[in-house]
Amino acid sequence: MRVFSTIVAACTLAVTVTAVKVVPIGISRPIHKLPPIHKRAQTWTQELQNNLTGGGYHAEVEVGTPGQKVSLVIDTGSSDVWVIDSNADLCIDPDMQEVYGGGCIATYDPSDSSTYEIIDDGEDVFSIQYVDGSGAQGDYFQDTIAIGGTKIKSLQMGLATNTTINSGLLGIGFAANVAAKTPYSTIIDLLVEQGLIGLKAYSLYLNDLQSSTGTVLFGGIDTEKYIGDLQSVDIGEDSRSGTYSSFTVALSSLVGSQDGRSTEFFRSHPEALPVVLDSGTTLSYFPSMVTDKIYDAFNAVDDTSDSGLVYINCSYLNANITFDFQFGSSDGPVIRVPVDEMVLDNIPAYIDLGYLNKSELPFDNACSFGIQPNTGIYLLGDTFLRSAYVVYDLDNLKIALAQANVNATESNVIEIEAGGNIPNATGVVSHIEATATATGLPGTGNGSGNGSALPTVTVTSSAGASNTSNTGTRAVPAPDWQALGVAVVAGFSAMVGGLIIVL
Repeated sequence: MRVFSTIVAACTLAVTVTAVKVVPIGISRPIHKLPPIHKRAQTWTQELQNNLTGGGYHAEVEVGTPGQKVSLVIDTGSSDVWVIDSNADLCIDPDMQEVYGGGCIATYDPSDSSTYEIIDDGEDVFSIQYVDGSGAQGDYFQDTIAIGGTKIKSLQMGLATNTTINSGLLGIGFAANVAAKTPYSTIIDLLVEQGLIGLKAYSLYLNDLQSSTGTVLFGGIDTEKYIGDLQSVDIGEDSRSGTYSSFTVALSSLVGSQDGRSTEFFRSHPEALPVVLDSGTTLSYFPSMVTDKIYDAFNAVDDTSDSGLVYINCSYLNANITFDFQFGSSDGPVIRVPVDEMVLDNIPAYIDLGYLNKSELPFDNACSFGIQPNTGIYLLGDTFLRSAYVVYDLDNLKIALAQANVNATESNVIEIEAGGNIPNATGVVSHIEATATATGLPGTGNGSGNGSALPTVTVTSSAGASNTSNTGTRAVPAPDWQALGVAVVAGFSAMVGGLIIVL
């Protein structure tokens, strides 16, 4: 069994911060990445691997005194920060490296830090496992960590001496989701406790698929990175524990659009679909009742039980198709995702590596599709998040969403103040605006029988806008359904699973 991994070179972005208490950190990802494929018997099977083995968004931080540079995956789906010990098994064992796709990306040596302090209470040891079965074990320790040049003192972190993952992780979720038996202050908690930011809140900007860098702002928002107004939705409680432990929001509809025609793939009847906004997941995962409709519309081939992939014709990469995700109620925020964020042209690379046989593919021009079926936990990963500007407000239990202004070249950072809420600040003006409406759609009913009329996207031209900071924004194509006929299509790609802790 072998997994391929891309070793990342993370970089820190320069961000103009005019606020008093905002901590920025640049994040980057591999430009060339492949979903991990495992060989089992005579078939190739993709397991739900976290992005540490298949790509992901990394942040370069410094741990210890003097600071040791470590590349960590940014993950909103978990809450522990952990690093790999320089003598961890994966770092020194060639057999493990063969199985798990290479050695360690960046490690930490506690003997080289004057501020290192082991935490040993006889009960709590660091042990974390993700839904894909990967994980890490070791000790908890305290040390200084520097992000974006800002030092956070005495942060409790995991030190992995045994790991099947080749990079550490920067978990920025709820404190209730830490792996330790004894609760402790997370990095978000300490940022507030040490007066570095005003509110337990941060904004996430991944940028589009063709860009290798994005930004996280702890304690602030950047109005140049989104279009129009931020709209908030409530974070939902965990159905099992009744606590707030993940960034779960209500997805009320998923609609595909082309040339003014739309078809619904999901609409709450009457309940919305709880989905987790998880930067530690590359793809998006839905119940089969949703993915079946999508695959049928696109003539996609679900091969997840064999190769671990869903195949789709690469011609869809050039189609003017969008997917509109609406959250909350009928007037909730709508995020429009272009099809080229959802179809991944990675099959030729697999063929070149000998992991797929071209003669066995269902299409001559095959790509992989970025939505996969799942049960129990439904995730909106990076294939969705790249099109959204997301503000995670842990204090007020809100998620604010707006359309991302991809490839923005300017920055205007506003502080989220202590005791306050997400600022009511308008972003840039877009040439194409997405707004929620309630209109009957051809072939999908007029609001009777199956609930109210479908929420769609109204495309409004703003060509005369004078805002010049939006010159880097990719124009979202007007829907054009003629290429697909009356029967509409929509879709997603295939890859890797979420960094949601198994409790």
